[in-house]
Amino acid sequence: MRIVRSETETETETETETETETETETETETETETETGQAAWQRYHASVAFDLRDWLPEFPIREHCLYLDHAAVCPLPRPVAEAMRKRIADQERTGLDNSEEWRNNHLTCRHLGSQLIGCGPEDISIVRSTSEGLSMVAEGLGWKKADQVLVGEEEFAANAAPWLHLARKGVKVVRYPQVDGRVDPDQIARNLTSKTRLVTVSWVAFHTGWIAPLAEIGRICRDHGCLLVVDAIQGLGVLPMDMRAIGIDAVVADGHKWLLGPEGAGLMATTPELRGQLQPVLSGWRNVHRQPGDFFLDRLAFVEDGRRFEPGARNGVGVAGLAAGLDIIASVERETIQSRVETLARMLTRILIAHGWDVFSPGSGQPVAGIVAARPRGTTAREAHRRLSERRVVCAVRQGLVRFSPHFYITRGELEALDRILEKVGL
Repeated sequence: MRIVRSETETETETETETETETETETETETETETETGQAAWQRYHASVAFDLRDWLPEFPIREHCLYLDHAAVCPLPRPVAEAMRKRIADQERTGLDNSEEWRNNHLTCRHLGSQLIGCGPEDISIVRSTSEGLSMVAEGLGWKKADQVLVGEEEFAANAAPWLHLARKGVKVVRYPQVDGRVDPDQIARNLTSKTRLVTVSWVAFHTGWIAPLAEIGRICRDHGCLLVVDAIQGLGVLPMDMRAIGIDAVVADGHKWLLGPEGAGLMATTPELRGQLQPVLSGWRNVHRQPGDFFLDRLAFVEDGRRFEPGARNGVGVAGLAAGLDIIASVERETIQSRVETLARMLTRILIAHGWDVFSPGSGQPVAGIVAARPRGTTAREAHRRLSERRVVCAVRQGLVRFSPHFYITRGELEALDRILEKVGL
């Protein structure tokens, strides 16, 4: 496969490297933290069962470029695109004849989504975006004037806007400092007051990749008696989550990043206790109790499970894609994905440091997700992005940093090609 090509150089022709690499090569990564017991056995089992070569053909994007921007929007894997095309073709050719199969897509999303999050399928709501899910929580709670919400200063806008919008209800948003997007539990504890009603955090910082210590934050919130809401879009599908054990009240993540799905279809998980406090922002024929076969409605009573926040017609094509993306995550196994993504992120970090870049993401000895953010020396992030784009390396610029975010199917050979590209373009 030729990833990047100029008129005179073919240094990135990496067919031999990428087509023969398997997961076993990544297991020798020296910076991977030593594990024992059950976790080590799970990783060993995943490495034996997993063969990267089986999955490379499922990502056609590899024929076009070196895609290192999954923290923005993932390229659709072949099975996801096919599931969406099939859903369109079904409705085109048969109308509603296959509606039972379409319903199965929703069940798949609830089942596989609940396994990733650590809740029950009944706790899952299918939402259109992270912003929508967070807004449903923000607008659904019964606020009192002078209630407070704790929000970090470097939160992504989707996890700031819904809470700032509560100012019209007299709710105060308290911001606390974040260095490079890090969430410091001590900062949270220091800013809690008797009026703090809710704390919201991003699981993984969108611009640097620092991982919030959710277990410690959950303990602080439980001790204080306030709600904990997590924007999980940059971690779900890669990192382990146990919502119930941690004590998280709501988890929200769209599917178009690490879950390998399309835009416009995501997951929200809420505890039964939180759902009891939330009034649905939207009401319709699907999220209310009705007698079977009766489409009249005389009395408004919302359903109690996750469908409480699904009022009407759904994005059937998007849900088909999300179900297919979740099925890929389940088939590869999340533990395997985490192992590969971590290995790739650490390799990428070493490459950038070797080229003199200043890296702002977690390093050796720190847990890592899939985001590596750095600043080149001698030029701007925008200029570095331009040079890489000319070589068909897809990455992003966020908050003055070049952000790279490889998923599990990126190969070691492709990152070695990136190493050579950086040299060629003077980065």
